[in-house]
Parts: sequence; structure tokens; C-alpha cells
Amino acid sequence: MKLNKLLILVISLLSSLASAADAVAPASPTSGLFKMMLGLIIVLAVMAGIAYLAKKMLPCAGHQQTTIQVIGSVNVGTRERVVVLEVAGRWLVVGVAQGNVSAIANLEVGAKADADNTTRSLDAQTNSIATAFAAVLKKSASKFTEKTNG
Repeated sequence: MKLNKLLILVISLLSSLASAADAVAPASPTSGLFKMMLGLIIVLAVMAGIAYLAKKMLPCAGHQQTTIQVIGSVNVGTRERVVVLEVAGRWLVVGVAQGNVSAIANLEVGAKADADNTTRSLDAQTNSIATAFAAVLKKSASKFTEKTNG
């Protein structure tokens, strides 16, 4: 008798659970999209947190040990700069332009360049460039006159 009552109780519970499962509405497409986006945001946040912790905790992560240090720089044009670098106990003054780096001076640490020496060296460089240009110009002019005369 007790077994029959227990069996009827179990059957009634199972039938009520089956009817409750039918009453649940199916999931909408937007809820699935929302769950996917939420999962993606969580994964990206975890990755960003791990990267941040790795950068803060690991020694020398992101820091390169170099022998060249930038002492200072000055813009002299829209894309041109003069930069003072310290390399092996010397100061190098270099001009930096787009796709071009040229040495200007090599100084002792903390030394100031003599303006007259710098002006003289620039004048000598200008004169040597001017003479070289004049020679090239004369050579090409002579080729032009030979073609027109001959």
C-alpha cells in the first residue's frame, strides 16, 4: 500500500516536471548573442590583465638595455632634428632627417663646442662641396658642348 502511494507520488512529480519543461519558452537569438559577446569581453579582459601583470612583475620586460642614451634633441624643421647622444663616454651630435642621419660633432661628455671651430668646419665643408659641385658642373657642361658642336 505504501509502495503504491509512493509510486503515484513519483509519477505525479515526474509529470509535473515534464509539463513545467514544456512551459519554458525557447531561448531567443539575442540572448545567445549577448552571452557570446559577454564571454568574449571576459576573455579579452583576462588577457589584458595577464599582459599588464606580466609587464609589471617580470624584470626587464619591455625595457631594453642599450649603450646609447639620448641626452637631448631640438627640432630644426618640420621633420629635421639635432640630437645629442651619449655613447661610450662621448657625446655625439647628429642631424636626423627623414631617412638620413649625419654626424655633426663628437664631443667629450659635458663639453661645449667652440662656435668658431664649428663655423670654420662648416665653412670648410661648404667650400669642399662647392668645389666638387663646380667640377661636376664643368664636366657636364663640356659634355653638352661636345654633343652640340660635334
